[in-house]
Amino acid sequence: MSFLSNLFHFHQSEDSADLTLYAPASGTLLPLSEVPDIVISEKIIGDGVAIMPESETIYAPCDGVIARLLSSKSAFSIRTTLGLEVYVSFGIGSIELAGKGFSSEVKIGDTVKKGDPILQVNSAAIANKLKSTVISMIVVRSSGDIEKLTSASGSCVAANTPCVWVNLKHSDEKETTS
Repeated sequence: MSFLSNLFHFHQSEDSADLTLYAPASGTLLPLSEVPDIVISEKIIGDGVAIMPESETIYAPCDGVIARLLSSKSAFSIRTTLGLEVYVSFGIGSIELAGKGFSSEVKIGDTVKKGDPILQVNSAAIANKLKSTVISMIVVRSSGDIEKLTSASGSCVAANTPCVWVNLKHSDEKETTS
C-alpha cells in the first residue's frame, strides 16, 4: 500500500477514474452529509466532498474552463473536457455577504489548470457572519453520465490531495458475434 493509501481512506484508484478531483483547499475532508445545508447534504444537485478549510485560498480542483462565478465571489464552477461541471462553494450564508470578504482571481470563460488560485477568502472578516465555513465540492448531477463517484476522507493539502474520483458510464465498445 502506498503512503497516500495509508494516510487517506481511498476506495478508488486514480488510474481507473475518468476524472480525479484534487482538494481545493487544505483542511479536513468530510462527507457532504455533514454540511449544514439541506441542498448539499441531501446531494440534490450532485455528489462530492466537503472540506473544513485551514487556508484562505481556494484552488482549481481540476483543469477546465470557469463556467460560473457567483457575484458574491464565494462560489464557482469548472467545466471539464469530459463535459462534467464541478461546483465549489465556500461557506453557508456567504451569498448574503454580497462579495464582502471574497475576491476572485478569474472570470467566466478563463481556462484554468489544477492548482490555479481561484478565490481568496478573508476569514477574519467573515467567519462570525456565516453559519459555516465549510467548502463544498460537487460534481453536478446533470452534467454527465456518472456511473460512480468515490470520495476520500482525512486530511488534505490544497491542489495536491486527490479526494474525489468520478467514473462515467461507458457504452460497450466491443461487438459480440454469435
